[in-house]
Amino acid sequence: MPPAHFDAFLLRRATKGLGTDEDVLVEVLATRSYAELQEIKKVFKQEYQKELEQVIKDETSGDFTAALLAMLNTKRYQNTVVDMEQARKDAKILFEAGEGIGKANVSTFINILTTRSGPQLSKTFQHYAAISDLTLPKALQLELKGDIEDCLIDIVKCAWNTPAFFAEKLNRAMKGHGTRDHTLIRILVSRSEVDLQKVVEEYRAMFDRTLHEDIVNDTKGHYQKVLLALCGPY
Repeated sequence: MPPAHFDAFLLRRATKGLGTDEDVLVEVLATRSYAELQEIKKVFKQEYQKELEQVIKDETSGDFTAALLAMLNTKRYQNTVVDMEQARKDAKILFEAGEGIGKANVSTFINILTTRSGPQLSKTFQHYAAISDLTLPKALQLELKGDIEDCLIDIVKCAWNTPAFFAEKLNRAMKGHGTRDHTLIRILVSRSEVDLQKVVEEYRAMFDRTLHEDIVNDTKGHYQKVLLALCGPY
């Protein structure tokens, strides 16, 4: 499948039947560009005769729905030049919308986290750490709960370092007893022509062993060979 068709398929599978796979929804919507998301919406309508936006509204609720729709429909600022004054201002706004009032103002978080560019957000997070005793993900953990907590934390992690975000997910998929094969396949296939080599490098840096080693320990046979081939040479 072309990437947009594969992503549309992932989103349909994540919203079909009993329950919703929130992890997949956030992963796809947080890591694709605005142009890619517009293409995914078009393909989704063609393939499944439904509007992706309506499916998200039907299958999710509350702040989580608002965050997903913001990621789907908001065009992020693409300027790679960081506005230092804006970063300072945003850090203060985020602090006051969360720790400063004791109960998070979720719409403020959604607005800033879904409209600023990755480099801009990275600088904002640095300023946040300077005015708070906590990192932003830690603050979100304390102030929120449920799907919206996981969603906003994932947006922060993606903005900070997208390959590291995927490396962490791959590690979790193989950690402990059993393997989360759907996650393993989805990430390796979807990132194979995007940034998988960077993910492999981050994996080694974060966990002090290679992704290849963990795949060898967790899988076998032809399945293992295909996964290793996707990862490229050691």
